[in-house]
Amino acid sequence: MKKNVILLLLTVVTLNLFAKSPNGDKVDPFIEAKFKKEFGSAVNVSWKNVEGISVATFSDQGATKDVYYFENGDVLGFGKIIPKNSLPESIKATISDKYTSGLVQTVYEFRETGAPTRYFVTVVSKTYSLIVAANEFGQFEVREKIKNKLFAE
Repeated sequence: MKKNVILLLLTVVTLNLFAKSPNGDKVDPFIEAKFKKEFGSAVNVSWKNVEGISVATFSDQGATKDVYYFENGDVLGFGKIIPKNSLPESIKATISDKYTSGLVQTVYEFRETGAPTRYFVTVVSKTYSLIVAANEFGQFEVREKIKNKLFAE
């Protein structure tokens, strides 16, 4: 369940990078106050609520970042899109071995409190697009595979 919620959150946040609403969703004032205390009140932030998780998206030194909050105000984790060349070498090698015809399109780094950093990588080829989740300890799984409509029969 937790993996599905994280995947759903990451998908929503990724999509929101391209279609942000300036007002965002309503957020619990307690969570908003915690965000302002940690990141300051001058930060331009937008909010989304997905299955009880509040996601704050903001810009920090030119980079778009996300903070995920549980309903009680505790931080679930932090995320951001990173350059493809920042992906750990072990993950790059695994992707290259498994998907020789695929190209890495985007990389989302998610640092969950008390867990290894995970990378959600979008790999695209002529026939499919997929999202893989991996960490530097060798855990690797395909989270979603979509056949590209342009080449679908």
